[in-house]
Amino acid sequence: MRKKLLVLGAFVSVVMLVSCTGSKKEAVTYTPEEIADAGQVVKYYDTSLALLKNLVKERDVNAVLGYMEQQAKVQMFSHIMSPVISKKDSAAVMQPGDYFGDDVRQNLIQNYTELFQSRGQFYANFNKYLSLLKEKKTEGIADLLNDNYELSVEMSECKQNIFDILSPIVAQAQQVLLAENPVKEQIIAMKKMSLTMQSIINLYARKHVEDKARLDLKIVELRLQLDTAEKLPAVKGHEEQTEKFKDFLSKAEEFMKIVQDIRQKNSYTEEDFDEISSYGLSII
Repeated sequence: MRKKLLVLGAFVSVVMLVSCTGSKKEAVTYTPEEIADAGQVVKYYDTSLALLKNLVKERDVNAVLGYMEQQAKVQMFSHIMSPVISKKDSAAVMQPGDYFGDDVRQNLIQNYTELFQSRGQFYANFNKYLSLLKEKKTEGIADLLNDNYELSVEMSECKQNIFDILSPIVAQAQQVLLAENPVKEQIIAMKKMSLTMQSIINLYARKHVEDKARLDLKIVELRLQLDTAEKLPAVKGHEEQTEKFKDFLSKAEEFMKIVQDIRQKNSYTEEDFDEISSYGLSII
């Protein structure tokens, strides 16, 4: 059941090779500069996704918090290092180009700066906690745990902020890059839904603070995206891609039903989280 939405990658790989036959109706042309900027936006976005994959691993964060909550009642870790991340990618995301507006650049830099700082402090606190346990000291342990609770939420918030900042801009860039692709609307619809689904998974990954208002907003957003996607007409001559698109919509409907059931229960278990996580993006 793992990675149910990996059909997205296969679908996009196929349709990007599709000829432009039948795409001349209401064709929109873009300047070379607009196309170049769109390419840079997508490149920055892909770099961000690749970096965030290792920068904040919710399961690792929750494992650290869970261990700290036990206060030496379980076998002690010898040492833990924060996950290794690419220095090149880290530098790249801190230097968004002028293909973004000034406000967007500032917000990206601010959120990445806070994310890097929170992540570093989180793992520093954990290693200090381990040192205190080793020395059989208890003073300060509770403060370290409480600090890491807050830092875990800050990391999740920054990650989601970056996601929310980039998603609509990337959608516009993809409109430019896919302008002559006859199934561009299907590709873009799938990307939007996949990102919204991943946002929902990210929000559910928070161990100590469930942002119900934001979750409900994302669920409504996904419902609207699904309704819009289901109304897209089939593209003649591209039956294979149409079938893959329908399969994607079916998986998205499954995800929606599971999430709605969880919201009705007003609580969720590890099994529930594992189930919705299986629908996530492979890159995140």
